[in-house]
Amino acid sequence: MANQRDISFATFNLLNLNLPGRPIYTDRDGWSAAEYDAKLAWTAERLKALDADVIGFQECWSRQALLECFERAGLTQDYDVVARDVTPARIQVALAARKGLLVGDPAWIEEFPAAARFLDLEEATEARETVSVTISRFSRPLLRVVVQPRGTRPKPPPITVHVAHLKSKGPSRLRFPRERPPVLAEHASIAQSVVSHVRRIAEAGAMRAMLDVEMKGNTNPHVIIGDLNDGTLSISTELLTGNPGYRFIEKSTAGSRSDAGLYTVEKLQQLRSFRHVYYTHVFRQSMESLDHILVSDAFYDHSAGRKWSFNEMIVMNDHLVLDDKSSRTKVGANDHGIVRAQFDWNPMSEALEA
Repeated sequence: MANQRDISFATFNLLNLNLPGRPIYTDRDGWSAAEYDAKLAWTAERLKALDADVIGFQECWSRQALLECFERAGLTQDYDVVARDVTPARIQVALAARKGLLVGDPAWIEEFPAAARFLDLEEATEARETVSVTISRFSRPLLRVVVQPRGTRPKPPPITVHVAHLKSKGPSRLRFPRERPPVLAEHASIAQSVVSHVRRIAEAGAMRAMLDVEMKGNTNPHVIIGDLNDGTLSISTELLTGNPGYRFIEKSTAGSRSDAGLYTVEKLQQLRSFRHVYYTHVFRQSMESLDHILVSDAFYDHSAGRKWSFNEMIVMNDHLVLDDKSSRTKVGANDHGIVRAQFDWNPMSEALEA
């Protein structure tokens, strides 16, 4: 029997959701009216099937377009939507939570923390160069909200949720007001790829620094929802999670305490599965897991501070077989899998905590 304290999270990349006729990057015309209608219909059906309590969105160009998706789904009375438009227009993250769950005001985080600026760092061994990365802002600002799960006696703790969309692995678009540097003249694609990877690592590091400050010594649960644009075992994702321990054998104490670590629901699911079916993106026949839900130890089964137990994770990815862009556009599909994770209210008993 379901408990009203149970809670589910989902991550949903909207693939450049914008009103018809509005520019998207270098495409000045954007979606046609027919393409937009198909996109609304497809997205609305996925929202109804998803049925999640908290949904983090990426690639939202228009707040109105996202609201129209919920209207088409018949869900406007069920969810509060947190989204914004910016000038000049560019993609943003957004969030929807069931009515009554949101508390306080949302916060949009654009700047790296002052203590997470990677400047004038001199290597002490082997290479002796001084390293400076002057990136100081997130390419897509983070969204931070607090949700209060339902229920009393006991009342669940509030959950801090961040929605993120880190820099993609695709080559960065580079521009210069003056003559091109030599590396671009001779190795343009290499330079573009290096910049995109450096930015993603810097963003992951800055976010990890924020979480260290917020989570250490604080028992309130945290959840990260987003398109992190890299796999679970990648350097950037592992940096962001903090690599907490997982318990694999009965006598192990791994994972019983993790002050600031984050557990990926992909790995929680794999620990219960006979096969690996988690992929959220297909590019050149390569299946990757780019979209993640990361949770603090309040959601980890073997943590002494557990409040919820992991129930299941599902990935809606059947549409990714439509790897031809025109085929996806025709039906209104996006190009990422949609991930949903369910957690059941199940606090660690005092006897076990002792």
